[in-house]
Amino acid sequence: MKIVMDFRKYDGVIGGVEQGVIQVSGYFIRNGHTVILLHKRKNEERIKTLFPKIKNLKTISLDVDSHAMSIRNAALDGGLIQDIAQSEAADIIHFFYNWSFPNRKRVPTLLTVHDVIPFTFREAMGFWRNKLLYRPGIRKACRLNTHIATVSEFSKQDIVKKVGVPPEKISVIPNGLREPLPADPEHEKRLKHAFRLGESFILNVGGIHERKNIPRLIRSFGELVRKEDYPGRLVITGAASGPPYQERMRAICDRVCQNEGVVDKVVFTGFITEEELDSLFRMADMLVYPSLYEGFGIPILEAMKMGLPVITSNVTAMPEVAQDAAYLVDPYNVNEMTRAMKRVLHEPSLRARLIQSGKMRAESYTWPRIAEAYLLLYQKVIGSGGSA
Repeated sequence: MKIVMDFRKYDGVIGGVEQGVIQVSGYFIRNGHTVILLHKRKNEERIKTLFPKIKNLKTISLDVDSHAMSIRNAALDGGLIQDIAQSEAADIIHFFYNWSFPNRKRVPTLLTVHDVIPFTFREAMGFWRNKLLYRPGIRKACRLNTHIATVSEFSKQDIVKKVGVPPEKISVIPNGLREPLPADPEHEKRLKHAFRLGESFILNVGGIHERKNIPRLIRSFGELVRKEDYPGRLVITGAASGPPYQERMRAICDRVCQNEGVVDKVVFTGFITEEELDSLFRMADMLVYPSLYEGFGIPILEAMKMGLPVITSNVTAMPEVAQDAAYLVDPYNVNEMTRAMKRVLHEPSLRARLIQSGKMRAESYTWPRIAEAYLLLYQKVIGSGGSA
């Protein structure tokens, strides 16, 4: 099979989407399929380090500076990319990130829509951009592409309800998990010093976006400190989408820290590397992930894979992803969140069960399994003659 794979989102940082393209493309190549990888011209040297020159891989640079929804990218989707697919005799084009506008398809197209969060939480997106660009753009993208993939049954139903896509046009293929980086005691020691961490701390991963529910988490942590005399810190990784939204969300979080009397016990790390994240997973007491909305929730499974007990929300995709391998709580209930943290800290049998069941749960999400699911979906879409 010949697959055109859209990698325009990559800009030097490997997040969930980028990891998916790398892992799935690598699996295809190793198993005899051909991948034509499309990327930004400015990232040509970086691409060479991610994908050494190997058989069955062809990289093509595109003259575009951003992967954002725009007239320029829409013109590429329906023009040059279609020409490339036709000239390469490709079987399918896979647009891996949320939107594409193939107005004149030469071959079937698959669009992976990871979630439609801005239909519920605008966060950093302006009102008019959300109303006049993002929402109609997503609806059009879902109409134009042959078939839609998404990462959870929750996301599928959310897309059906909010975007109006027929359920039979959507297939669910979850995210896979990367392999943890090797432990480095010296690195962990330096990280502890940099963030002023003791032997105990509670970890939250994903940034301070509105939907991440960080103010309630801080209130819950403050309650744990006061009532249980918890000696450790709360470590919150990641940031938001840049100014002014980042400053506004950080100001809200700082104010809650002051009100709770935990200014010196809450650590905001900002962006961290995968190596730093894995070190924090190894050292933390637990992951608390009380998000109000997730289309999937990769940090839940990453923590489980590393043997860390997880507390997460009982809403949107999180119960589907975690199932009975996490302690599920109402993310709007601060007291319930505190009780969950107290139990995980003080009940060894509960902690051991969460660790064991978490490791077993994470085993299901391997990239080879995900890649095989995509291959089967490609065959379905191609076999349908472009009407899947």
